[in-house]
Amino acid sequence: MTTNILIDPYGRTIDNLRVLVTSKCNYKCIFCHGEGLFYAPLDAFNADDYEFIAKTASKIGIKYYKLTGGEPLVREDISSIVENIKPYALEVSLVTNGSLLLEKAKELAEAGLDRLNVSLHSLSEKTYEYITGGSKLLNKVILGIDEAIKYGLKVKLNFLVMKSNISEFKKIVEFAESRGLNINVIALIPLGVPRSVYEAEHVSIDSITRHLEERSIHKYYRELQHRPVYVLESGIKVEVVIGYENYLFCGKCSRIRLTPDGYLKPCLYVEEPRVSIVDSVKKRDEEKLINAFKEITKLRKPYFMPRGVIGNG
Repeated sequence: MTTNILIDPYGRTIDNLRVLVTSKCNYKCIFCHGEGLFYAPLDAFNADDYEFIAKTASKIGIKYYKLTGGEPLVREDISSIVENIKPYALEVSLVTNGSLLLEKAKELAEAGLDRLNVSLHSLSEKTYEYITGGSKLLNKVILGIDEAIKYGLKVKLNFLVMKSNISEFKKIVEFAESRGLNINVIALIPLGVPRSVYEAEHVSIDSITRHLEERSIHKYYRELQHRPVYVLESGIKVEVVIGYENYLFCGKCSRIRLTPDGYLKPCLYVEEPRVSIVDSVKKRDEEKLINAFKEITKLRKPYFMPRGVIGNG
């Protein structure tokens, strides 16, 4: 990797690529925003294509990769994708609902995956099924988490806060502490969520923040998206993710996105602008691919801006 870097017009250094490897998913979560995709594209790239992308992007400063979907583990070649990206990255992580982790944890670890974000929105089978549509899968997800830990993978829990599960926050913390796992506490956003679901399930996370302020022994902010992190006495860290209408979140964003059908996007919240890299990848045209990264970087704007300043992503 070189020291060349991508810097957008707002002075934000881009070193992070969120890769949507598929739009397919085996869950039907009530809150799903489809990662900002309002269509169901086909998967454009194979594992070798992702290797070329990572090799090229490493030359302009992309160091961190987060693989997501859809559900990335539904791809049979997901471990090959990880293995092909890893030589050109400081970190490769993956977001999963965990339902297929029991079967795939070992091969992901062997492929070089650095860490996993596993969605765990409830420890109640009934609530879990309501939120995710994953009938009788909660226990398998927990077994998958333990399997990932067994093979040395770093696991972080994603807990999306809703009216239906906010009362379980302390139980989620206890579960995480029993396994030494960190947690992302995520506020529900209206993007792509059915209006009826958002109105029924949106809830302030102020009570959780107050609890963390009282209980934590240390607090600091991550550089990525200015996220507050609370260190608990047990040693685990609880990170609070409030992205919607948060200009501080946008102001510290160092991430661009790659859709399953091969478009670079500057932001979760927008469909346009976007730049296709399909042709450059399939033809292994390094210069053209680098120019696409530079082009999308120049088009970046913070989606949320301080009051009185206009931004549109």
